[in-house]
Amino acid sequence: MTSTRPTLTSRICNEIVAAADVPLSGEVLRAARQLFLDGVSVAVAGARLEEAPRVLLEHFEDPLTGNGGGTSASVLGLNRRLGTVPAALVNGASMHVLDFEPMWLPATHALSPALAPTLALGQALGASGAKMLKAMVLGIEIQGRLREAAGKLQSHELHFHPPGFVGPIGAAVAAGYLLDFDAGQYANAIGIAGSRCGGLFTNLGTMTKSSHCAYAAAMGLEAALLTRRGFTGTKTLFDPAPQSYGEAFYPRGFNGDELLNFGKPFRVVDPSYAIKIFPAKFSTHYAITAALMARPQISNITAIKAIRIQAADVPSSDRPHPASGLDGKFSLQYTAATALLDGNVGLASFTDDMLARPEIQALLAKMRVTLSREIPSIYTDGRHLDLEVEMNDGQLISTRCERPRGSWGAPPITEEEHHAKARDCLATWLAPESIDRFVEGCDQIEELDAATVSALLDLASTGGHPTC
Repeated sequence: MTSTRPTLTSRICNEIVAAADVPLSGEVLRAARQLFLDGVSVAVAGARLEEAPRVLLEHFEDPLTGNGGGTSASVLGLNRRLGTVPAALVNGASMHVLDFEPMWLPATHALSPALAPTLALGQALGASGAKMLKAMVLGIEIQGRLREAAGKLQSHELHFHPPGFVGPIGAAVAAGYLLDFDAGQYANAIGIAGSRCGGLFTNLGTMTKSSHCAYAAAMGLEAALLTRRGFTGTKTLFDPAPQSYGEAFYPRGFNGDELLNFGKPFRVVDPSYAIKIFPAKFSTHYAITAALMARPQISNITAIKAIRIQAADVPSSDRPHPASGLDGKFSLQYTAATALLDGNVGLASFTDDMLARPEIQALLAKMRVTLSREIPSIYTDGRHLDLEVEMNDGQLISTRCERPRGSWGAPPITEEEHHAKARDCLATWLAPESIDRFVEGCDQIEELDAATVSALLDLASTGGHPTC
């Protein structure tokens, strides 16, 4: 007799449908507004300041590529329009390339894989601000539940970069909501997206790192669009099976039942997220904070004899000789040196010229980093970083960072501080009056109709400049 018991994946997809029927309100709505503003403003700055989004745009506009057709979606910060899938890809890269988007618990980059496809498809379909916010929240939610399904993995235990193996599924769910999917369609789109997962840590520090989120956004969106056309994939991606998604990406096993908690509550409020105040890998925020704590005690930077850092074992963060300013975003050594020398770490800190400064190179030569597995790499499990500066006269200056600003258990980033971050990012492209208009629109995004949302996205694309 054939069993009619619902599969785990179908039960999860029913939970997605149920959660999608509940209007956003209260803290979920407040968080969604903040994330929307953060994502788009950071994407504008990423497109203006980094080369990767421009290269991707040129790639999709090249006749040899042949897949940039269509003008239904705005490309943020680059004054162009593309079809939905390439627009989601370029915007996803722009949103992630600065490493300035929020961090999540367990660690991943859930915003760009959810928001980039939402913007592209939502604009093409004529979705309201409220519908876009809901799509984004749902896409973030599935990624958080998938990370929870891995258990408490330390950074060195991960085989794949998390947005590469949860992001495509998040994008498929976000797009599925905009396409009014039922549970069966969600399951099919998730199944297709499962075969689009990957992302290797070895590419951190290169343009390809931003493409992990970019391709997650695009491939998940494509999975939903293919589902709409009847293209088939497995509808049991989350169910136990040999050579399954769980076996491929979860080294300690896959607890699929965790996904049945979808939206109970939404992860944008519990455990929430960390808004970044430094445009660099979150692991380096510990080094930056410790260095900023030490700096007032150092009267002469040139009198430093040695700098010693002991940190959690996050292999990608030990980069004694960054190859570029972009690579410096992932280096404990470079970020600590910049904080010590300049007293701040911001958008202008990660250029090749800033890396090449003799003062920075001198500090890098004095750095010694030890990664210890005795220090947890999970943000809320006692993670910390110790920094010791030894001066030529023998003085020792020691600091410890346990929780960077904005992270779990630390003082939160205020709305004023977040608006300042967004305005700083938007100022790379928009005039002051356009920045005011954009921020005000995002602060009431759930009240805006489709035409007004599209106009805001066009503003973020053109910067108020003549359309190319």
